[in-house]
Amino acid sequence: MAPLLVGITHIVKERPLDGTFVNEPKRTLKYFTWERWFNDAFQVAMEKSASQNTGFRNTLIRIYNQINYSLFKKVNAEKTVVGKDNYLFEEGYIIDYLGRNFMGEKFILENSQRMKVIQDCFFDQFGIHLLFVFEPGKASVYPEKIRDEYFPERKTTSNYEKYAEVFSDLNMKFLDLNAYFKTLKDTCQYPVYPATGVHWSTYGMHLAADTLLRFIKLQTSFDLPLLSWDTVTYSNTLKDIDFDLEKPMNLLFQIPHQTLAYPKISIDTHGTFRPKVLTIADSYYWSIYDHKIPHRAFSSNDFWYYNNTIYPNIWGENADYISSTNFAETIKEQDVILVMITEANMYRAFWKIEERFEDILNIKFKSSKHYQKVQEIMFNDIYYNALLEYTRLRFIPFDEALEKF
Repeated sequence: MAPLLVGITHIVKERPLDGTFVNEPKRTLKYFTWERWFNDAFQVAMEKSASQNTGFRNTLIRIYNQINYSLFKKVNAEKTVVGKDNYLFEEGYIIDYLGRNFMGEKFILENSQRMKVIQDCFFDQFGIHLLFVFEPGKASVYPEKIRDEYFPERKTTSNYEKYAEVFSDLNMKFLDLNAYFKTLKDTCQYPVYPATGVHWSTYGMHLAADTLLRFIKLQTSFDLPLLSWDTVTYSNTLKDIDFDLEKPMNLLFQIPHQTLAYPKISIDTHGTFRPKVLTIADSYYWSIYDHKIPHRAFSSNDFWYYNNTIYPNIWGENADYISSTNFAETIKEQDVILVMITEANMYRAFWKIEERFEDILNIKFKSSKHYQKVQEIMFNDIYYNALLEYTRLRFIPFDEALEKF
């Protein structure tokens, strides 16, 4: 009776659940119609409503999740897996680090050559600096935390590793923060990744932002304002994005946290040049943007999320899509264009940015049949996930399966 009473009266206030889920509207008998009765819509809606409005529902879910996590290291949160020593990973980073979705040398070379062409054309035609940034990945930085069931000893070449090699061979202008963070892990005074987050720690983000500004300054010769490190505070109560994988797990108790560092920085813009910068990036750029670092260092700072929507309105009915704007005019106004991508997204081949830039640069790429086939598979979630599962079960190299698909 207690859950029923609490569900009706709401006399006990529960901690809300975190994450993304569908809230079913609360239904009453007023929802009844004969049509809904005979097509089962009424019964289904009432069942969902009763389930979601049961008293102590949130607490019961947290207890269930806690048991699964504590006893079986099972997580009821999409894409999240538990590594050794309770390190949490988003599975895509493990997949790419281990080379389980390697697209093959042929595709990566052709895609990289396209990136080289648009990088050169932007500067030659408009004086715009197109710069690439390889963001770090937690699996690359902490491979020793990957659980044995992923067979980490069978690691092969990853998309990130091949792109880094080919970009170097092509003399591309790019910043490899993944390589940088791997060197920081054992030498840095503070953790560059939180155990319970998918992205860099707040401290790691500030290191990345500092390095990024210095990289832009070096590549462009602009007298860019740089970060000044004022103070650093410490806490084992995580802030910002430092537990963004733990929160959606909806556990009853917090996972024990390490002590992390939280810098306070300043940016002195006096006597400096603040360029117009457009950034095309994934969620790693969120924390840099939300800490207002681009707002202070750049005179304009548009952020195109996954080369699709404009931050911060990136999801849902109110999303601002790039295609609905005069993006060509926006691009030509820039001094710098940053393309920032993490290892888990490398299989998306820079989100086809070259297709968006073809008309602006007055160029047309001709794709080989192999390139078209690989791109079609990698950008189709059904095909991609099916091939990923097929190769996992049979221990077949992913790039070999792509050749035969």
